[in-house]
Amino acid sequence: MDINDFREKLDADEGLISKPRILVSLSVIFIALNISGASLQEANTLIFKIKFTRHKNLIYLFFISISFMLLRYYAYAKSYHDLLFSFWSKRMISDYKIFQYTPKEEAISGLLSKRIDVWPGDEPGIQDLKYEVARIFKRNLVYQCSGHDEIHGDYYYDSNIELNKYSETWQRKDFLILLKFEARYQLEAILKYRESLDILFPYVLGFVALFSFFIRDI
Repeated sequence: MDINDFREKLDADEGLISKPRILVSLSVIFIALNISGASLQEANTLIFKIKFTRHKNLIYLFFISISFMLLRYYAYAKSYHDLLFSFWSKRMISDYKIFQYTPKEEAISGLLSKRIDVWPGDEPGIQDLKYEVARIFKRNLVYQCSGHDEIHGDYYYDSNIELNKYSETWQRKDFLILLKFEARYQLEAILKYRESLDILFPYVLGFVALFSFFIRDI
């Protein structure tokens, strides 16, 4: 899937679109209540009006509702997070300063060449590297390998190169340089590609709303 297909899928997903609308609406009202000190007197529905007599308890209802909608929205948006990650990580891996493969010489250059200790002639899958975030400050490179079994024939599997393991050629400073590149490409994805902001903005507003709950009396 390319970026244009991703945008069409995102814009056509009614289930996903409805969730941030509710989350954003609740968050905006909750922020206004906490910051301005206003109280919600009545709520209009299609059939009747509801008048609230216990305004303080309403704040807790908003807090729980926003927390639930954040979890609900994440469940719907998880597949899009994975796609967004694949987009910016591929752009990063394609940067010649980070990784470059020269077919004629079968040689690897760039920052990651300090960590990759396999020869592309033996492992052709290394030409199609994938960047993986295992957990906080733990990063891997993943590429496809092949083998042969006398009973089952050819088989394929993923091989990992752990970037948190250091050597004489790959040191902690090299890993920190990689993290700087990662931060730059993530920021570029947010500022340059509108789909990233479309997905992330409801989270930001939701967490700001929850944070406003704790500072409303300060």
